Amino acid sequence: MFMLEAQDDLVLVRDAMLVPPPAEGRGRQQASGVLTPDGQMVENSISWSNSQEAVNTAPDMPETHEALGGSWMFGGILYGHFGHFIVESFARAWALAELRGKIEGVLFTPKQIAGNFEHIVKALRPLMDAMGLDVPVRCIMAPTQVEELYVPRQGVGMGDLTIGSRKFRDFVATHTGAGIAPEGPERIYISRSLLPPQRGGLIAESLLEEYLAEEGYEMFHPQKHSAAAQIAHYKAARDIISVDCSPLHMVAYVGNASQRVGILTRRSMDLAPSFVRQMKEFKGIEAFEVNTLVQDWVQGRALRPGRGSFGEMDFPRTWEALRERGMISGTKPWPPLTEDERQADLERINAQHEAKFYPLDENLALQASRNKPEAKK
Repeated sequence: MFMLEAQDDLVLVRDAMLVPPPAEGRGRQQASGVLTPDGQMVENSISWSNSQEAVNTAPDMPETHEALGGSWMFGGILYGHFGHFIVESFARAWALAELRGKIEGVLFTPKQIAGNFEHIVKALRPLMDAMGLDVPVRCIMAPTQVEELYVPRQGVGMGDLTIGSRKFRDFVATHTGAGIAPEGPERIYISRSLLPPQRGGLIAESLLEEYLAEEGYEMFHPQKHSAAAQIAHYKAARDIISVDCSPLHMVAYVGNASQRVGILTRRSMDLAPSFVRQMKEFKGIEAFEVNTLVQDWVQGRALRPGRGSFGEMDFPRTWEALRERGMISGTKPWPPLTEDERQADLERINAQHEAKFYPLDENLALQASRNKPEAKK
């Protein structure tokens, strides 16, 4: 089990061997990290998705390597995905409070070797600067012996690690969004309606947007704005409604205790509670879940929801829950989704993805029927 707090949460390794994943490696779990000169894995270089699931494992000592002089900090695994970056790649940034001015910059290993990581680093630069990771950054693509490498312990993660360590929370409070003034409407809905295919969302989200617009909410599409503008909006908003999605981590980092955040469940994955805990722990935000999920709609014959699935929610119960928490005030309940409305949106989603989406319940029932003994005869 991994714990965020430890006495040796920052260690210095001289002649450290920084090993990226193997070129043929694929998937999330890879052999990579920091080795001592005698080949021992530096414990702090292990990254954790949650307290039970390590992302990287000890690599072998490489037969050949490059050399890098000077003092550097290990940043962990570099992810190009916004959500994974601000939670997992950013998880060791807290150590900059102690190391800024003592190091040349931060060294990451890639999730996997395939990919243009110079482009990824360049694209992430404005986000890193806005969050306080405002030092030079490199992604190490070949085994490299580093003259001096500070290796911080991970300070935040997913699931039960979202509350973060004390040092990480202190760093975020001081540096993330520092100098960015609140600017934007008092009420925003963090929308997914303009995201590209494979990102998932809500069935008939356009109807929800219409209902929320009548309540004074502005539709906010984070991907259309700079990192600084996103932070400014999250600082300015008094009421925020969103599905369970990555931007809520940023709200937790830069929000304030006067805010209310309603989290609409869009997939049966029990994600909202960790967002609620994170917002309360970081900023004292009044956050709550609205779970009126009726059905997961998944691509093809998938057997579980995921990032690309679509949730169908109960509109009348959602209206009731939001009204009870003071997030809306209209007296006319939102009507149930009609079959025609559902079908029209499914046809749009099917065409956008060039694939058909099915109810998860139907897929699970089909799988169960195939596994029955009589079905195998």
